[in-house]
Amino acid sequence: MWLGLSKKLVTRELARTRLGRNSTHILNLVVQDGLKVIDGCLVKIREGVKYLRKSPGRLLKFGEIAIGLGIQTRRSLCSDVKTRWNSTHRMLESALYYKSAFESYALRDPNFAWNLDPEEWVSASKVCNFLEVFLDATNIFSGTMYPTANLFLVEIFNVKKEICEAYESSDEFLRKMSRPMFEKFEKYWGEVGVLMSIASILDPRFKLASVEYAFKELYPVYEVDECVKDVTNKLRALYEKYAKDRVASKAAASTSNTIAGSAPVESSLRSRKKEHFMAFVRARGGEKSTKSELEVYLEEPVFHEEEQDKGQFDILLWWSQNCSKYPTLSKLARDVLCIPITTVASESAFSAGGRILDDYRSSLTKDMVELLICGGDWIRASSKYAVLTLQQSAKEEENLEIQVPMSNLSIS
Repeated sequence: MWLGLSKKLVTRELARTRLGRNSTHILNLVVQDGLKVIDGCLVKIREGVKYLRKSPGRLLKFGEIAIGLGIQTRRSLCSDVKTRWNSTHRMLESALYYKSAFESYALRDPNFAWNLDPEEWVSASKVCNFLEVFLDATNIFSGTMYPTANLFLVEIFNVKKEICEAYESSDEFLRKMSRPMFEKFEKYWGEVGVLMSIASILDPRFKLASVEYAFKELYPVYEVDECVKDVTNKLRALYEKYAKDRVASKAAASTSNTIAGSAPVESSLRSRKKEHFMAFVRARGGEKSTKSELEVYLEEPVFHEEEQDKGQFDILLWWSQNCSKYPTLSKLARDVLCIPITTVASESAFSAGGRILDDYRSSLTKDMVELLICGGDWIRASSKYAVLTLQQSAKEEENLEIQVPMSNLSIS
């Protein structure tokens, strides 16, 4: 499908979009810059958790303290991997949950040297809350069982809005943390790819509203109208290319049918007479001016999900059900929506393991690499593989967690 779309890309800006950077990788770079502000806090929490995990006796004592403070110990105490910021976020969440237990344990164990001061706990809490929107965006970007191109603009808007609010906050800590994140965001996403904007417009729940709303946050005020107009014009140009190709295809099919069997002379004469009559009708204004499929689509109200179906909208199914109404536009939507905005699933985006390129793989031809990539993607698309992947990811996370004991029981 990409081949068909690439032939129709009518501008260099559109063509460059297919070479866009991995969205989850960029988010990772943005978040890592922000986490540098609390490096000291993270080191203390990380080392404190390691200290407790090394000794069943210490962990048991920690659990008893937590229970004494009225804290339910069903929640695991998590460690992290420095290169995986989602595990760092999980570590922060568990540490904040056991905050009182950490403070009390530090008073009873003179060898525990990693307790945070009150200001550091506040900073850790702010960062943990701040990262929620990034976690949501990464999980959406990394979806492999549904189209993601139409969701890119809205999620990027949410990320930019979160960073800007922190950047303009009266809180000095948030300003300090968001400054490098803002600079990194502008470096990679200062300009949103045209195709990602078009994909958002092709979501019947959003249409032009998504572009008009998001661009107000993503671009300077004086550029918004021009940027919206630019995206709309490029969508029209792309649609017209698809429409011309469809007309040419129908004409070729008609010619083929004519060659296959010549129509009787009488039928041809009747056809010409009918055409003269229809020309007369059109001249009198009897035929309404027709609108393109794109114009009809944009002018119609947006699609509203039922309350019980929210979060389960299938955009490909919607276009499939409306392909008779929008035969040309549905083909354009199919080609645009198939573009993944990230090249890896979330577990790969967060994990640095299992990425070894051996001598055999590095010597493969480009055709064989394409075959392996496509084949692997089709296998991963099966529900059975998806379940296995989730189980593998869950097992990997268990290695970073340890259950806080509730009583004098041995640690399993």
